[in-house]
Amino acid sequence: MNIAGVVVQATPADLTAVQAQLEAMDGVEVHGAHESGRLVVTVEGDGYRETSDTVLRLHQLQGVLTASLVYQHSEDIG
Repeated sequence: MNIAGVVVQATPADLTAVQAQLEAMDGVEVHGAHESGRLVVTVEGDGYRETSDTVLRLHQLQGVLTASLVYQHSEDIG
């Protein structure tokens, strides 16, 4: 299992749409959002490649300015 913590900066005008796009993605959970356009997100995947591919896709969402990886944890599950 691999978990990544990401801060996503969206344009404030697109915040609601970006949050909806994030919540529709597999393995992505939005934990908080601020009217300034910042969202706190976790990305979970079975392996590093799956998680990193998802984080890269965050950058491509309409209305996203940046997606900054702030935490990453990986461990083998049994």
